[in-house]
Amino acid sequence: MRFLILCLLIYFGYRVLKGWLGVKHLGGKAERDEHLTSVDDVMVKDPYCGIYFPKRKAIEKVIDGEMYYFCSTECRDKYLEEKKKS
Repeated sequence: MRFLILCLLIYFGYRVLKGWLGVKHLGGKAERDEHLTSVDDVMVKDPYCGIYFPKRKAIEKVIDGEMYYFCSTECRDKYLEEKKKS
């Protein structure tokens, strides 16, 4: 019976200490799930091929004062060629 009471006291002491220090210090769930709640990157659409991809991986080009985001240099070049024809 003493062992059970000792275990309960240790458990409650751990829970109080965990709450007092904060979850991050003891490697709790909030630290692991924090990256899931933050936005990693914005998705943009390639104007030529139409696929969506992360903006941080985009090839940027200003055309007629407007910023365009391309998934590759090939799509950028094909878009520019198509724009020249029209």
